[in-house]
Amino acid sequence: MQVEKSERWPDLRLAANALEKGSGEGVKVAIIDSGVDLSHPALSGLTLLDDVAISCDGANIRIEDRSGDDLYGHGTAVTSLLLKESPGVQVGSFRALDSRNHARNFVIAECVKQAIARGYQVINCSFGCRGQAKYVMDYKEWIDEAYLAGVQVVAACSNVDSGIREWPAYFPSVFGVKGIDCGEGEFYLAKNQMVSFMAKGERVKVPWLEGKTKIETGSSYAAPVIAGKLAKLLEAFPHIERGLLKPMLGILAQ
Repeated sequence: MQVEKSERWPDLRLAANALEKGSGEGVKVAIIDSGVDLSHPALSGLTLLDDVAISCDGANIRIEDRSGDDLYGHGTAVTSLLLKESPGVQVGSFRALDSRNHARNFVIAECVKQAIARGYQVINCSFGCRGQAKYVMDYKEWIDEAYLAGVQVVAACSNVDSGIREWPAYFPSVFGVKGIDCGEGEFYLAKNQMVSFMAKGERVKVPWLEGKTKIETGSSYAAPVIAGKLAKLLEAFPHIERGLLKPMLGILAQ
């Protein structure tokens, strides 16, 4: 559902209609996570645009195409929630998280660089790094690179308190998301906070490894809801100026 007329500030009625009726058709969304289990019944029929595993062997980065698995289950859950919101998106899996759901900063950075180089328009990061100030610049470098390339980054904030600084959700150009108890598909503006939006992240039923399902809670599961809504807006307004999407989505939030 694409709006033909290019507008510097799109008609909000058309944007609201895109959120209601769009599917994110053709928009490329990169999931940086633990991989995606395509054998799970919840993802039946999904074909990944890219399936890349990035890991570290000592000091060396290893990039493997067609990794074909999920080491933890988290990435499968996140992908299913993205597709529930926007079933028409093209999904790419960039595996950075290991079997303990941990990742190195420079591995994540390489995943982002690969996604940008391969033409993804939205990058979903359902994780965060809390800690010393020295880590901030590790994240800022690729956040800036994504922004300059016109790529939208969505990230989960702290599960404990949205006032706790975690990266990349705390950068102003990022769509930081907090998980709350609300209805499926609902989203709200997080006013006067560094975190931008709130969506359902409590008691979410998601697919996991070995064909199983789980009930999970966390901001991780709210982030793909916002990523899916961004995909719907990009479907409708493919040439929108990059800086307009965040304020526009904020106005449309319930």
